[in-house]
Amino acid sequence: MEPTISIPPGWRYPRFTFGQRTERGQIIGLKYYAEDTYLAEEYGAGWRYIMLLDKNHEDEKTQLEDEIKLLSPQELKTVLEAEINSYLRQVESLKHELNAVGVSFVAANSTVEETTQQPQETRYPSLHDLVNGAKFLIQEIAKHPDYLTLGYQPDLTIGDAETALSYLELELEPSQSPALEISDQG
Repeated sequence: MEPTISIPPGWRYPRFTFGQRTERGQIIGLKYYAEDTYLAEEYGAGWRYIMLLDKNHEDEKTQLEDEIKLLSPQELKTVLEAEINSYLRQVESLKHELNAVGVSFVAANSTVEETTQQPQETRYPSLHDLVNGAKFLIQEIAKHPDYLTLGYQPDLTIGDAETALSYLELELEPSQSPALEISDQG
């Protein structure tokens, strides 16, 4: 039997659910200020969402339902792909540790089996995907409240990094590559 959550009669249903990723973080909790209660009179009735701002820190923030904006499908895809790639790098690191002690394995359906086969060669995501992911992450860094409060003034700015990635992106497009345009004119 699947666990369920019951919403009392008279309460509105929440618009968002546990685990959804938003521009401010991931939803890890909900609380409701019911009509005709002190909290609703003081702060307004409705749902509040507890957001985990960063999975590597304990900081959390409570937001009103109307303040929450989910990631766009492309943003969510980029975030999830970056997270998957991070986990894949961790898996590769663990494989190297196993190989160092003379054990190789094949992982299937979350189980690990010992084998004598050679480990598979690491497959990298496309460079386009990595560039898009990096551009998204740089934009997220630029608007992150911790970054904004730093007053950080490096020699190379976030804008410089974005520009470098844009140039790299141009180099990846053969028809738009500056090097090709120059050689075509000669």
